[in-house]
Amino acid sequence: MLGGIPVDALPALTVYVLIGGAFTSILLKALGVRPSATALYGGLILAFTAASSIVVYMEAQGRILLYTLGGFTPLVGIAYEVDLFSASLGLLVAVLGLLMYPLLHASSNSIGEYTVALYLGLVAGLLGVVYTGDVFNSFVMLEVLTISMLGLLASPGSIDAYRATLRYGLLAFVTGLVYFFAAALLYFAVGALNMGYIAAWNIFPGVVTGKALYASIPLSETLLFILLLMTWSLIAEEALAPLHFWLPDAYSAAPPAVAGLLAGVGEAVGYYLLLRLYYTVYSTIPWPVALMLRVVGAATIIVGGLGMVYSKRLLKTVSYSVILDTGYIAIAASLGPAGVPAVLSYIVAHAVVKPLLFTVSGWAAHARGSDSLEDLKGVFRGSTIMQLGFTTGALAVIGVPPTVLFAAKLSLYTGLLNGITSDPTLILSLAAALLGSGLALAGFIKAVSITVLSHDGEAGSPGTIIKGYTLLFTLLVLGLGVAYGPLVNSFIEPASSTLLYGRFNYALNALYSILKGG
Repeated sequence: MLGGIPVDALPALTVYVLIGGAFTSILLKALGVRPSATALYGGLILAFTAASSIVVYMEAQGRILLYTLGGFTPLVGIAYEVDLFSASLGLLVAVLGLLMYPLLHASSNSIGEYTVALYLGLVAGLLGVVYTGDVFNSFVMLEVLTISMLGLLASPGSIDAYRATLRYGLLAFVTGLVYFFAAALLYFAVGALNMGYIAAWNIFPGVVTGKALYASIPLSETLLFILLLMTWSLIAEEALAPLHFWLPDAYSAAPPAVAGLLAGVGEAVGYYLLLRLYYTVYSTIPWPVALMLRVVGAATIIVGGLGMVYSKRLLKTVSYSVILDTGYIAIAASLGPAGVPAVLSYIVAHAVVKPLLFTVSGWAAHARGSDSLEDLKGVFRGSTIMQLGFTTGALAVIGVPPTVLFAAKLSLYTGLLNGITSDPTLILSLAAALLGSGLALAGFIKAVSITVLSHDGEAGSPGTIIKGYTLLFTLLVLGLGVAYGPLVNSFIEPASSTLLYGRFNYALNALYSILKGG
């Protein structure tokens, strides 16, 4: 118990406090509350969210948390089941959501109630996907994420922002329908949508029974087909080729704080759900899916790298670097259990590198009124901190030590080299990974030479808040790289092991809740 609240209820409570805060923040305007007070209200909710995620993470180190809404059995109701893997991702989402919130002031003199509501909804969607133990509820939370994201993408009010919002909205509508259709098929095949229960049916065939309409169909084949549909839906969320096209325009038009949060953990949530579905519900990533991820990942790396090289806008260069790195994560996921730590390493690295790059680049675009590289000559020369921040972020994407993204990339290369002898297709993945680093180098050489080394433009100096955030994320990028060994031992490996070897406990936990009636 925590202040009279069961700790198991915290994941669900946190998500619904965020959603409730989103609705009530809009009502505050009708009550005559000042925008500054509404912004503070949102900050307090995010502070509670971060504190709650820390408690959940600490508790999940010893056991699996499970809470059913309304006391219904997980067979018919919504359950939040949180192990150390999901608690680790939840911690990243909640802490980064709190950290990026004050930066909304950097692009606007005041935060309106709608911006606060949409931002809280965005964090609620991200956190809800990570904490839920129900397939249908994951769809609901993806929709909460999508709706909030659409509003925030359109918030700048420019033609580019509206165009990017429409493009992402149309894609999200289609992929959302695919995911919903897959969830409906799963219910017809199994008779339930609880991940732990479906895992138990897969672990104990013939022992655990349900009320499926088509239970005579072999479960493994049925699950694989359904998960393939969900995988293609999630490919859009992960911005993998060929469904990557929405990201450059969307992230470059969004407020820097929103782009930093989405680039930091948005794609990570998509990969979390992918790993959860395959390693918990199905048991592993089968060879055809691994090969698909490998091919799509390699293509994404090349697309992202070429986009960086040929982009003439700074924010688009940074956005294409997100596409580049999500391709690396796809290749890491394709390596099977050996690649899960590499996936988590990239997720942790993304959570600090991408906010750094969007914070610095967003300030540059705001200072000059444009993010065109032609208009940004020497923009960082007026501040050593901004030069250091942008250069550090660029070196991290390229893969230069001692940045944390270098450590993640090294983990991926180790997995590729270890598996090449038994799987020759990894040679192509390794070649694509090396090519991606070269393309990133070329893209950032152009950006750094114009923004840092050029003397033609007028140098500017950012405010104290921007400098502070830039310095903080720069130190995190370097510090986590230097302390990568302890980071792996204390955070990445325990979370990875929970996903890979905790499936049995996850399933039993759900079964126990079902047997006791909720």
